[in-house]
Amino acid sequence: MKRFKEYIEEDPVKKITTGPHAGRWMVKYIHNRRKATGVFDDKNDAIKHAQVIRKMKGAKLDEDVSKNDLNQIEKYADKLFAAVGIDVEFTRHFLDRVNDERNKKPINSAELIRLFRLSYKKYGKKIAKMNPDAEAVISDMETDVNMPFVLNLDRNGMLDLVAKTVMRKKDFKTRNQKLEV
Repeated sequence: MKRFKEYIEEDPVKKITTGPHAGRWMVKYIHNRRKATGVFDDKNDAIKHAQVIRKMKGAKLDEDVSKNDLNQIEKYADKLFAAVGIDVEFTRHFLDRVNDERNKKPINSAELIRLFRLSYKKYGKKIAKMNPDAEAVISDMETDVNMPFVLNLDRNGMLDLVAKTVMRKKDFKTRNQKLEV
């Protein structure tokens, strides 16, 4: 493990604020800084310090959901819904909207996994019994994440749950059926 002095020599501000592993470097930096100097009284002070550094450098504070992350979520959802004969797919708009600034708090991968897990647990059989071309919205009441979807019949005769979009909105209005988890 490197010492704090070695991190300073490598320009840690640049490492923790840029690049694909920015979050990981930030956690290591905070941990080692606290350990070496004892400057921070608690975890919140360390996080505030890292946030200030990232804002100064103009980096995003929260990481976006990448295409690769979305592929992993799709594999997870496919395994869940395979038991009831449903294949899960995402539209290109879904990826754009999951990282949109209009979501007051960015939607992360854990929230999407939670949404699929709870919707399968509560409505898995009900969704499988819906007609092809049926539309509905899965709403997570705790995180306010809403995911409108449509059921399509593919060439093999299997139902495809196509997630059209996703958004974080407190009071989401729709004319379609709302499945609340």
